[in-house]
Amino acid sequence: MFYRVLFHHIDSFLKAYESRFEREYGYLRPIVEEVVDKYLDCGNPKCGFARIKCSDCGREKLLMFSCKTRGFCPSCHAKRREEWGELMREELILDAPHRQVVFTIPKMLRIFFKYNRSLLSSLCLCGKEALVKYFKATTRKEIAPGIIAVIQSFGSRINFHPHLHFLVTEGGTDKQGRFHKISSFNDSLLCRFFSREVFLLLLCKQLINRDLVQRILHWRYTGFNVHSKVRAEIKEDAERVGKYMITTSSPSSASAKYGS
Repeated sequence: MFYRVLFHHIDSFLKAYESRFEREYGYLRPIVEEVVDKYLDCGNPKCGFARIKCSDCGREKLLMFSCKTRGFCPSCHAKRREEWGELMREELILDAPHRQVVFTIPKMLRIFFKYNRSLLSSLCLCGKEALVKYFKATTRKEIAPGIIAVIQSFGSRINFHPHLHFLVTEGGTDKQGRFHKISSFNDSLLCRFFSREVFLLLLCKQLINRDLVQRILHWRYTGFNVHSKVRAEIKEDAERVGKYMITTSSPSSASAKYGS
């Protein structure tokens, strides 16, 4: 059904997008059409295939090329999720307790990321800097946590809602290679570090002024939020959290590993 809807209606959607949807959802990024085109060609023998032959029995089979898109093609996304889980298990996840830390920004500031998607990578760095500074304030030491970061650009209602999912070690290593454990997270304090980093980013880009910063800070609820209650005590749990993060992320989101 999904394939048929796109196959028959994508052209009319693209023609009507500017007049019907651009004002609310922003300009149509080229990657959207690219992802749809790749999906429609997924498994199409006209787009290429490999001939596989068994060296023992001589039986041959054609393997169609896939689109390899994540978060859009159900088949390819499932494969990418399992590959991502294997990569985390073998190379990324440390043998230590982890936390899922979710960073959220106010609705008023989301518009800047809506029309300039390159800022999402900078937003990701804001979360990383907030964690590093929070760990330093908590331990009074320069330590590097292990971080896997995923950018999420939409909410549960498929509305534009940029936020961050981080898988973070409960502690980090100092310059001598010693690991310092942090057994509890103070979300309120971490949120203050995060909001400061976001404000600095937007001020440097000259997208906001200090009057707006002060106005937001005087609100009872600023719209900034940090949630770190989801814990993964063993490596297998951390892998499951990481696979959930990549499952809920957008096709164009970025992921990265910082620290040790």
